[in-house]
Amino acid sequence: MKIRIASRGSKLSKIQVDMVGQKLKELGIEYEMIEIKTKADIFSNEPLYKLGKGVFEKEVNEAVLEGKADIAVHSMKDILTQINPNLEIFGVLKRDPPNDVLISDKNIDKIESNAIIGTSSIRRKNFVTFLRGDLQVKDLRGNVDTRIKKYLSGEYNAIIVAEASIKRLNINVKYFRLNIYDFTPEPNQGIIVVIGRKKDEELKKIFKKINDEDTLAEALAERAAVSILGGGCHSPIGVLFRKEGNELFGIGSFSDGKRKITTIISKSGDPVQIGSELGLMLKKEIKNEGIIF
Repeated sequence: MKIRIASRGSKLSKIQVDMVGQKLKELGIEYEMIEIKTKADIFSNEPLYKLGKGVFEKEVNEAVLEGKADIAVHSMKDILTQINPNLEIFGVLKRDPPNDVLISDKNIDKIESNAIIGTSSIRRKNFVTFLRGDLQVKDLRGNVDTRIKKYLSGEYNAIIVAEASIKRLNINVKYFRLNIYDFTPEPNQGIIVVIGRKKDEELKKIFKKINDEDTLAEALAERAAVSILGGGCHSPIGVLFRKEGNELFGIGSFSDGKRKITTIISKSGDPVQIGSELGLMLKKEIKNEGIIF
């Protein structure tokens, strides 16, 4: 048996496919990668928020729906909270560190005024502006290795990326892990997800063996919170859940650059219900501040 895996063609995407593929090989199953170009790849110089939603996933998922591939592998933070009704999440790998990191010689509190920080994320931009209004934030697009090259060339004094991407690419660069209260991560950051067709029952059974239950609980809670808030990968919202024993500890943050709101929850139970509760709490706090986003 050979499973065809659709994914973007970036270096990181290929590594993520191989991470899933290694799990399949342990089950005695072969795989091949089907490389797909997405809107984000074609318009690689445009800021992400200008490209709309689903820019990293749409074409990849379409390849699965059209039968060109059996499954799709994504960074879970890139997929919309509502996926095509004919598709579903088959499983997730064990989560890598979810934190944002600052690639720089100095941590965020030590960087000199007017330094240029690179990021294409509104969430990261607003968190930087709230924490250090004296810094300049400049758009930064491209694959992770491309972004790091731009930093090393001196175009930026520092850049912010996901720690998981640095780990997976095995890049040796100095960085500082940003704490989850100042920089609450993007929902599902650090998670690799497998998506397939609802009707493919045999494939579902295979990926159930690979799925990491604790990571899936965190992922579902985060997605539920975002669904309540109406946010996504281009919104100024950070949500992180961590499974600690039987409890889910969650933090949700919003910033418009001038104000920052953070809510916390810790309880056991259904991840979707707990995530929804956090989303409602944060939504209420945002409304109380008179903020419309």
